[in-house]
Amino acid sequence: MSSLNIPIAIGIGGFVGALMRFYIAGFVARSAGDEFSFLGTMTVNLLGCLAIGVLITIASRPGLMSPMMQKCLLTGLLGSLTTFSTFAMESLNLLQAGHFGAAVVNITVNLFAGLLLVWLGMLLAGTLIPDSSPAN
Repeated sequence: MSSLNIPIAIGIGGFVGALMRFYIAGFVARSAGDEFSFLGTMTVNLLGCLAIGVLITIASRPGLMSPMMQKCLLTGLLGSLTTFSTFAMESLNLLQAGHFGAAVVNITVNLFAGLLLVWLGMLLAGTLIPDSSPAN
């Protein structure tokens, strides 16, 4: 894996992930309205949690995903698609605006549903793609 190809792979994934984030989050936020605009970020964060569960499981299976593709998808695409800092900022903004209920929903759903969806993604990928690595 050439050291020059790594940033290119990450950049390609990042470009796609950033566009996905922009369009998905924007659509959901516009559909949800001002007080619930955080649902756009929540949606991409939860999709990213599911996707990372699936991709990490696939990457752990020998021969199914090259190291370059791992950099492209995990570091680039998912790194651009899901940004925890936006979640934190939106949660703080909701609290500062006095929308305590919405802030609690945002924080709680992102945390617990995210953990659940990472586990579900791993379970799903593990079920669909059998582990062919030799037993240790």
